Amino acid sequence: MKPPDTPKTLLRRLADPEAAQPQWARFHALYEPIVRAWLRLRGLRGDALDESVQDVFVRLVRVLRDNPHDPARGLFRTYLGKIVHSVACDRRRALRAHGLEIPVPVDWCAAYPAHDRPLDERLDAQFRLVAYEAALKELRRDPRLTPFQRDVLESCILREETPAALARRLRRLPNTVVQTRRRLLLRLRAKVDALCED
Repeated sequence: MKPPDTPKTLLRRLADPEAAQPQWARFHALYEPIVRAWLRLRGLRGDALDESVQDVFVRLVRVLRDNPHDPARGLFRTYLGKIVHSVACDRRRALRAHGLEIPVPVDWCAAYPAHDRPLDERLDAQFRLVAYEAALKELRRDPRLTPFQRDVLESCILREETPAALARRLRRLPNTVVQTRRRLLLRLRAKVDALCED
C-alpha cells in the first residue's frame, strides 16, 4: 500500500501558501536523506554539511511557494539536484573565502561514465543512487524486521551471500531465504520508486 503523501502529491500541496506544517515535515523527512547524501557526494562534511542541508530547504521553501513546480518543465529531482549543486558551490566558495579547507567532491561520474549525457540524465542517475541509499538506511532501521529478515538483508542482499549458504548456516529451507530476500527487495524497490516518483 502506498503512503498517502507521495512526493508528487506533496509537491502539489506545498504549492498552496497555506500548506500545513505536517506536509512540510513529511516533505523534509522524504528528501532530507537524499539532500544530505547529494551534498556528501560534493565533499561536504560536518557543520558545512548540516548548514548546507538547511540552506537547500530554505531555498526550496521560498521557490516552491513563489513558483510551484511544473512537471511539464521537467522532473522535480532534476530541479532539486540543481539547487543542491548551487548550495554546494556557494558553501565551497564561502570556505575558500575564509581560508578553510575546501572539501573534495566524490567523483560519482566514475560510477556513471556517460559524461556526454545531458545534465538531467546524470542528475537522475545520481538521484536514484542516493534514493537507494536512503531507502536502504530506512529499511535497515525498520523495527518491524525480524532477526531472520535482518540476516537475509545483511547477508544475501548487502554482502551477497548465496541463499543456499545462508539457509545452511541458519538451518532454514533455501526457499524460505529466497522468498524473504525477494520480499525485502520488493520493499526496497517500492521505497526507491516512491522517492523517484515523477
